[in-house]
Amino acid sequence: MTLSEFWDAVDEVFGATLGRSLTADLYLPALRATCVEALEQGISPDEVWGELVRESGSDEAVRWVHRMNSKDREKLRRAIRR
Repeated sequence: MTLSEFWDAVDEVFGATLGRSLTADLYLPALRATCVEALEQGISPDEVWGELVRESGSDEAVRWVHRMNSKDREKLRRAIRR
């Protein structure tokens, strides 16, 4: 996962406003940092994303949103909104 894929996934799954708030404020115990802090420390975006998905209680399906094609992303979007 690249850094740009990380931010795209954040926006896709949580929305821009909530997503940016979570990345700045939600402490990830496994990384001993917030997402923003972990990324600044050089922790891989993929590892940070995995921890954000886990800590936020999101469906495990969103873990791989950055690898999905547009059709599968749309299905996931509909499922998340339910």
